[in-house]
Amino acid sequence: MARFRHRISAALGLGLLGAAPALAADLLPPPPPPPAAPVEIGGGWYLRGDFTASDFRHPKDDTLPGTDGAKLVGFRLSDTDGYGGGVGYRFNSFLRADITVDARTRSRFRDYSSRTLFTEGFNTEAGKLDVLTGLFNVYADLGTWWGFTPYVGAGVGFASKRFHDAWTGTTCFTTTCGDTQPIYAIGPQGYDARSSHTALSLAWAAMAGLSYEIGAGVSIDASYRYLEIGKARTGFDVYTQNTRIKDIAANEFRVGLRWAFGNGFALPGLGSSAPVY
Repeated sequence: MARFRHRISAALGLGLLGAAPALAADLLPPPPPPPAAPVEIGGGWYLRGDFTASDFRHPKDDTLPGTDGAKLVGFRLSDTDGYGGGVGYRFNSFLRADITVDARTRSRFRDYSSRTLFTEGFNTEAGKLDVLTGLFNVYADLGTWWGFTPYVGAGVGFASKRFHDAWTGTTCFTTTCGDTQPIYAIGPQGYDARSSHTALSLAWAAMAGLSYEIGAGVSIDASYRYLEIGKARTGFDVYTQNTRIKDIAANEFRVGLRWAFGNGFALPGLGSSAPVY
């Protein structure tokens, strides 16, 4: 009987020794949570710089109703080029957006209006046009093959168009040239200056292009852009007349570089807190 009691006491002792670690673990505080993952700042930002060649389409006459003289014909805006830049952000591998500003060199403008359907003479109107655009653009990258990434995009913003060095002149084929009083010579009759004027209007663009990353976050970007910039006009001459044109648009070809900021920099986990006991 005594031997049986010793065996029960030993079994109880071993059971208590086995339960002691579990009881101690229950009494200890829980381990702290793992630190929050670092938050990356600036990884999607990029800068860009572009060279632009602009092929302006022929604008249309915007002469106000009731203005003396025939409708304008023979419109011409010369081709020009320019430079621009911007800053953008890549949201993911498919979507990015940027803000760009592009300035262009002066485009030469010229048009004509008739004097009695060009049988007695004609008027010439000419000047120079500066075009500055600022656009917010959104792009969809369509995947990458052998390092090349095609994309499409659209933009909307403003266009500033400054007409300057404008003038108008008459060339006569007859001594009357359609006027009530005769003139004394056939040919150019002199020129009247028209003052400068700046017009600000809505602009929009549609584009498609191809980029290629050459390393270190630098990509070569080549694209086509169709640009609509609205209306422009000169100031007035001594006869309170001016030149007005509308539907100004350009086919633009752009080549430039994009530089991604890299992987940005990491901040410690935000929003984490130490455990409270």
